[in-house]
Amino acid sequence: MKIRFDRLSAIPINFESSIDEVKFSGNIKKFSLNLAKCDGYLTGKLDHICDSCGADIVLNLNEELNLYLSDGIYKDKDDELSNTIEFYNGQIDTDEILISELEAYKSDYFYCDKCKILKGE
Repeated sequence: MKIRFDRLSAIPINFESSIDEVKFSGNIKKFSLNLAKCDGYLTGKLDHICDSCGADIVLNLNEELNLYLSDGIYKDKDDELSNTIEFYNGQIDTDEILISELEAYKSDYFYCDKCKILKGE
């Protein structure tokens, strides 16, 4: 779903995007002149591989996301790290957010049940 920055107001706009068995839903509202606030949830099942043995595993997602969305380059105070995603064409693409957040989630380490036991988890 694509939402134009100039259409945002203090009244939240609900959205829902999905890829395979993963759903990203929530709302977006204007936060300041060039910033929007996105509150949402990432839910569903994601196929992945064990980072130890390479076995196929299924990850159950139930993640809350609180993000800021910038219309153009975002410069934060004192170069703090923030949860801000920049868009450069005047519109927010919730499918793009979903893909980005899925890739960030998958960058963590995940183990199958057998490897969890071996690692003592």
